[in-house]
Amino acid sequence: MNPEVGSIMGYFYGLFPVKVYTEKVPENFAVPSMYFPEPFSFDGNDTNSTFLKTYSLGVKLFHQTSQRAHAEAERIADAVRMKRSIIPLINQDGTLTGDYVRIRRIETRIIDDGVAVIQLTWDSRYHYEKDKYIPLCDIVVKVGVN
Repeated sequence: MNPEVGSIMGYFYGLFPVKVYTEKVPENFAVPSMYFPEPFSFDGNDTNSTFLKTYSLGVKLFHQTSQRAHAEAERIADAVRMKRSIIPLINQDGTLTGDYVRIRRIETRIIDDGVAVIQLTWDSRYHYEKDKYIPLCDIVVKVGVN
């Protein structure tokens, strides 16, 4: 799993501690609950040494009614907004890494009876692979006047 998605999942769970699904949602799923699918991404140029990937993640919230699902989605989205759209990154053991992911866009909407979605978009930068080379060890310069 993408470490950013894991951190978002942990952050959302802290705000709405319900059953979380990451695989296919079963027929008799718990209500209320959340579903975190894999995000989709597309790339772009960034700098001479990095490339950019923009991620989009649609987290589904299930509740007894559409209004309750949407109210929880709005509450979570507002909590993220109040923190300047910054979510701290965590290690697999739950400890903070000191880094963060900045959510570029967050929106909520009702998508079905008892289901709302929080749509998140963020950017991540990755370094290009560097060519291997043999470093220069010694340089001798002889200067003379003729």
